Amino acid sequence: MDRMEIETVQHFKMCMSSVFTGRREFVQRLKLEATLNVHDGCVNTISWNDTGEYILSGSDDTFLVITNPYNKKVKKSIRSGHRANIFSAKFMPHTNDQEIVSCSGDGIIYYTHTEKSPDYNRQCQFTCHYGTAYEIMTVPNDPYTFLSCGEDGTVRWFDLRMKTSCTKEDCKDDILINCRRAATSISISPLVPYYLAVGCSDSSVRIYDRRMLGTRATGNYMGRGTTGMCVRFVPAHLSNKSCRVTSLCYSEDGQEVLVSYSSDYIYLFDPKDDQARELKGPSEERREELRQPPVKRLRLRGDWSDTGPRARPESERERDGEQSPNVSLMQRMSDMLSRWFEEASEAQSSRGTRPQTRPRGEKLPMWISANGAFTHIM
Repeated sequence: MDRMEIETVQHFKMCMSSVFTGRREFVQRLKLEATLNVHDGCVNTISWNDTGEYILSGSDDTFLVITNPYNKKVKKSIRSGHRANIFSAKFMPHTNDQEIVSCSGDGIIYYTHTEKSPDYNRQCQFTCHYGTAYEIMTVPNDPYTFLSCGEDGTVRWFDLRMKTSCTKEDCKDDILINCRRAATSISISPLVPYYLAVGCSDSSVRIYDRRMLGTRATGNYMGRGTTGMCVRFVPAHLSNKSCRVTSLCYSEDGQEVLVSYSSDYIYLFDPKDDQARELKGPSEERREELRQPPVKRLRLRGDWSDTGPRARPESERERDGEQSPNVSLMQRMSDMLSRWFEEASEAQSSRGTRPQTRPRGEKLPMWISANGAFTHIM
């Protein structure tokens, strides 16, 4: 998609109560309110500020944009310094929307101050991750610390009071957890912020107690991926497969974790009893269809804009996993093109409709990011 569209959707006032948000009638009454074009590439991340007045978006165009969704005006467009697709960006809490952390496909994290010069902001970077950095997560009510996760399998914890940049080669100072496989999504419990959920490429979701964890910088790093782990969840039929978690988030009360998987469905996980229930399961006809050769798409590592049952075939995941995270962009594109043409005949026989995109949201009022489009539920 060549541009970003922000689609705002307004609902009848009678359905403002959260009790209606899970009902079919609520969804059916949604309607398009407005469309804003503020990016020149696919949008991969969106988040609200503390007051719900502004949204922060990050895109393949490497810009960070702060937008007022109510008067449809851009407050600030920032050339981020990223040289790869921005996958995650957040306002730091209680900073008057002036401090932003973001990460991208090249593994670099930027700490951006909206009132500082571009030259100053370009110096505030963390190059600690090896390979793609997938997500940034701030801590509720904490304006100084944030976490990140990436393809190198690490979850890292940074404290801006200690440093605002790090370019040390092969840095291990700020590793909080080493999952030993790609850590693709993280979420902090909103009510009990020392609980941290981590989604990995081995189909697992792990819940950690951060009070039991530390880093080398703090002097109490344990170095074991099981330290502080309270719960580990894997859907039964994925226990022997490597299926990436594409996104996860806690419910507002912190009692459940919603998890989406690449090439699979969406699950609701209760951390207390280590069980999960499938929110959507395929029919027998659909299961048979899924056994057929999947549609092939040209994609780069981290492009999950069309996640769903046929978005990232297992064979493709395995091949991607063999690649070094630092392979050049041109080489990755060349490899993907070669594979695409070699398997075109196989894919042609089963080509179908484009799968649904994954939902992402922060809080009510909620935005849903979908391949460059944002839907605003009021």
